[in-house]
Amino acid sequence: MKPLLRGSILGAVCACLAAGAADAADVNSSDYLPAPAGTNLLVFYSQYATRNEYTTASGKTFSNDTGLDSYVDILRYVHYFDVAGFTVAPQVLIPAGTLYNGRVAGAGLDSAAGVGDPILAATVWVVNNKATQTYVGIMPYLFLPLGQYSAGEALNLGENRWKLDLQAGWYQGLTNGLALQLTGDVTWYGDNTKAGNGNQTLSQDPTYQFQAWLSYAFAPTWSAAVGYSQFWGGTEYLAGVPTDNETERSQVRLELSKFITPTFQVLGLVQRDVSTSGGFPEAFRGTVRLLQVF
Repeated sequence: MKPLLRGSILGAVCACLAAGAADAADVNSSDYLPAPAGTNLLVFYSQYATRNEYTTASGKTFSNDTGLDSYVDILRYVHYFDVAGFTVAPQVLIPAGTLYNGRVAGAGLDSAAGVGDPILAATVWVVNNKATQTYVGIMPYLFLPLGQYSAGEALNLGENRWKLDLQAGWYQGLTNGLALQLTGDVTWYGDNTKAGNGNQTLSQDPTYQFQAWLSYAFAPTWSAAVGYSQFWGGTEYLAGVPTDNETERSQVRLELSKFITPTFQVLGLVQRDVSTSGGFPEAFRGTVRLLQVF
């Protein structure tokens, strides 16, 4: 495999892991609807994704004998409390999983398994108006470089770099069970000094994301939603040379959830990239989320 192409693949894999192994910045349709102070949530995500082509930022697509599959579980704990008139929800996320069937134009990328980078986060609701069903929150995510990482390997669950994602979200109840949720993100990246051949530095420009959800509670315990995500930016450089990867993508989503009991919810989510530049587009991602309130 040519060195430049291999560097591009390394950058693309990094971006896929940010989405597949953690996906903290991806939100479900009611994530910015706050719970009462004193509430605890234990959330478990089980996520499978498959990709069958690789596209460079310059527009070259590899589809023959190309793909990458992932299976990732995420455990998340959230606690709500009030402080100085604001509702706050600190939380921690622990991802773990496996990456396999990685290949580009027949060149194998081996596989990886283990724990991903842990994530610390906290939501602060600056607007919390139950009367008008208007909620606005700000949520920073800090990714800790503690996950599985082997220098010189193409696939890793961890990224060996610090990341800070700052997200703002607005949830607005409409009428007759309808609700709209909009979020926007900017993510800053530290350097990975063990990228490429294990002794090169991978740096990345900030990335941006916009997400929109329209949800409908069509029964007392049921809700369905349609969503859209746009992700852009993030030009990567390996040893100072652009990797031809920016990981720009557009994605459509469908979600269905039900409270089995008043404190236990099951949610299903399917996603598909409809346009990607600079990475592995997801042909399909399916997620099952189990949520326990206590």
